[in-house]
Amino acid sequence: MNKPLISEKEIVLGYNIKTIWSIVVNNNDYDWRSGLKRIELLENGKWMEYYDDSGKNFTLFSIKKKEEYTLYSFDMENKNFYGTWIGKFIEINENETKLIFAETIYMKNKIMNVLAKLFFNIGKIQEQYFNDLIKKLSE
Repeated sequence: MNKPLISEKEIVLGYNIKTIWSIVVNNNDYDWRSGLKRIELLENGKWMEYYDDSGKNFTLFSIKKKEEYTLYSFDMENKNFYGTWIGKFIEINENETKLIFAETIYMKNKIMNVLAKLFFNIGKIQEQYFNDLIKKLSE
């Protein structure tokens, strides 16, 4: 088995945990996310995210755990990888929330595994998500 790509990022935001939670888990409102073209909601806690207009570049997500204001995790898979995302939500006080997002990705073939280590920086993807989230929160 290929060695996974792993990233864990955390941030403290000056916003209420309920506000942040409602944005992160809402797959009906996704326009604020960079690079995401559309989301197709499926049944049983599943959805597909599309990253271009061709309809061929998508990732399937399936919720594993959803504990309100505390934990949100899901499995993800596309033609190149599969993995898990875990989001922890920690209320510091009424207007401050700590987020810890961890991602583990396994590439499906050895060539992609080598290329991913060079060109697929999941830490940067997580940082972009945090930046997008901050913009959404400030609206």
